Order: sequence, then structure tokens, then C-alpha cells
Amino acid sequence: MKFVVLAAGKSTRIYNRIRKPKALLKINKKSIIKNIINKINSLKHKRIAAKKINIVVGFKKNLLLKELKQFERINFIFNKDYNNKDMLSSLILGLNNEAEDTVMIYSDIYFEKKLLNKIVKIKYKHITLPILTNWKQVWKKRNKDPLKDAEQLTIDKNNFIISIGKKIKNLSEVNYQYMGIIYFPKESIKKFMNFYNNLKNKNKLHITNFLDLMIKKKYRIKSIPIRSFWYEFDDYQDYIRFKHLKKKID
Repeated sequence: MKFVVLAAGKSTRIYNRIRKPKALLKINKKSIIKNIINKINSLKHKRIAAKKINIVVGFKKNLLLKELKQFERINFIFNKDYNNKDMLSSLILGLNNEAEDTVMIYSDIYFEKKLLNKIVKIKYKHITLPILTNWKQVWKKRNKDPLKDAEQLTIDKNNFIISIGKKIKNLSEVNYQYMGIIYFPKESIKKFMNFYNNLKNKNKLHITNFLDLMIKKKYRIKSIPIRSFWYEFDDYQDYIRFKHLKKKID
């Protein structure tokens, strides 16, 4: 099994306050991205006996390379288009057409290790997203307006995603949120890459919008509803509020 961590972005909404990529923000004296790598390396499952980790870097890449120099089996991939393309281009570089089950993780999120333990046991043949059920509590802690900040996500009775990535119009109709983590079974990667390569006007396309386009073209994408402690660092206020949370973190 392979892991892909996306860390190429410019951290535009927070950089002026921290002067570094937000993946390097400290949580319990360790950076967000180091927390992620530690969680991956601590996993114990027969599917991940030989963990492979691709870190897609771009903006201030040398700072990330320095931060993670202690880790073995990390492959750094440089996204030269980080300044004019969205995260989707980093995901494509990280997947790299390999026929291997892969877990993609954003580098600006905090989550519990049990979430990864659950994901590595997935046996679905479809692209699968863990989706947060207690997301409204998280947005309250972050003091964010869901109608401005969150995205719509709906599923059917079999947990297949119907729609994802649009702005929310009616808060009562949205029970889940995308978590910035995606599981790709090896059978799905070539299809995902082909869909991307055949698509026009994709340079500024968000990952969730891309998934929504796939769903509209009858690709089936699975979800796993999860109640968990999860947090996203979008701006500096997110960081300040997180540090004041009383929730115990590992």
C-alpha cells in the first residue's frame, strides 16, 4: 500500500502570519505533516508491511525536505505547477499510474490514528472517501460559517456519493463533510488518471469538483461515514482555536 501526502500549496490565507507552509505548523511540538507521517509509520497491517510514502511538494519545498529528513522510504515529488494549478495536479503526480492501493492525505489536517486503521482495512473496489458525521461540531469549534466555508456532500442508502463539492444552500440537508482523505484501490487508479487526461479546463479544478464530475459520468465513488476527532487548518484563526481546544489529542 502506498500513501500520498499533498504539501505543494502556497498556504495563501495563512502564510503572512506564519511565513512557512501550513503543513509545518506545530501540534504538540511536532509539525502537522510529521504527525501524519508518524501515524502512517505506526500502522500495523499485512497490507502495509512495506509502506511507501510520496510527498508532493512545491512552495518552499526545501523547508519540507528539511523537516522530514529523518524519515526513510519517503519519495519527494516536485509539482512545478503549484503556483498556477490546484491540488488536483499534485494528486495526479502522487498517484503516478502505479497499480497499488493508495491512500491520499492532505497535509493541513489533524485526525485520529484510528481513522487510518479503518481505511487500510477497506476492501472496496471503488474509490472511497471517509466522511465526517460530526462535522457541524468541528465547524462550530473553528467558528466558521458552513454556508460560506463548507461544501455539500450527499450519499445514497448504500453509502455511494451522489454529489460533492458544491456550495451549501440548505444546512439541514448536509449530514457529512469531505475530510481530505481518499482511498484508491489499485483497480481505480488507471480509470482516475484516464478521466483526468481526457478532461479539458482542469487546471483550476478542485479535487471535490473533479470527483463530482466523475460521479456525473457514472463512476461510482463509495463513502464511509465516520464520527471522529478531525480538524482542518485553513487560516491562522483555525490554528489559534485548535491550540485552545481541551480535547485530548494523541
